[in-house]
Amino acid sequence: MMADTDSQLSLQSLTPLDLKQLSRQQKIRLFQDYRASGARNANKILFLATDLLAGGSSGLSSSELYEVYEQVLIASLECGRIENATMYLNLLENRFGKKSVRVSHLRGLCLEAQGKSSEAKKLYEQVLKEMPTNDFCVKRLSAMYKADGHYEAAIRVLEEDLVYTDEDEKKHTFFEVHRGDSMHTLRELSNLHYLLGNIDKAIFYAEEVLLFDADSYFAHARLAELYYVKRDLPRCVTEYAQSLLFNSEPNNARSAYGLWQTTLEMLRQHQSGVKKLDEEKELAQTQDLHTYAAETLHRMYAGSPMLSALDAYVQREA
Repeated sequence: MMADTDSQLSLQSLTPLDLKQLSRQQKIRLFQDYRASGARNANKILFLATDLLAGGSSGLSSSELYEVYEQVLIASLECGRIENATMYLNLLENRFGKKSVRVSHLRGLCLEAQGKSSEAKKLYEQVLKEMPTNDFCVKRLSAMYKADGHYEAAIRVLEEDLVYTDEDEKKHTFFEVHRGDSMHTLRELSNLHYLLGNIDKAIFYAEEVLLFDADSYFAHARLAELYYVKRDLPRCVTEYAQSLLFNSEPNNARSAYGLWQTTLEMLRQHQSGVKKLDEEKELAQTQDLHTYAAETLHRMYAGSPMLSALDAYVQREA
């Protein structure tokens, strides 16, 4: 059923019929909420926009109308409706001109969607000549190199290219300029170095992420996986356990399985004499964590058709 108050509105939960039944003001409020939150639901944004804009610009200020156009443009690209996105791009260009940096960003996205990668790169590079610290263009260039499999170039754009000259005529990289406010860049550099097999560098950036977001279960799980690649199993166990401390719900099954697998390997190494656990206390802790991981997996998959297969696998490997 449709929500009774604006505060209860959620694009995620509303059906197409609910959306049709909303008042015009409620539809405008939904667009405002989604702009403020940064959340996305491209299909419903398009559905809602079609209905809202069919009624003209009533209830929308001039600036808000163009913000809606931008939302619809991005949603159209996410849905693969490039012609629709181009139509809204033209409306924005007519209003703000082709030299607008914000419009240039959107034009670059449209060029990418059309498969015109070289034109998009030239556009982003031109914007950077005029505005060297433009983080959007730097990130898009890196993403395009990554999509083409050119990981070294993707890293160079973020980590090495000198993009900004300060008042003392000293040049700085994009990462130096944005280091304190861009966890996205840190995560991306960690992933790119991992793709190149630079595990130590990948771990360095993954640990930098934790300085900004120490309570992130995902960040701890990712760091655990990198330590697993490096075969630092004790540190791997620590990070998986920390991840589960912050989130032991089914959407973090990767950490529960990772903890179970890693502790299993440590116990096997101890039993075979390959690598003895140092103290009796360390052995008991590892056994306890292994049991905890198995119990957590069982709870996470309770009621799932996969539970019997999971239990059979755990018993076989025990």
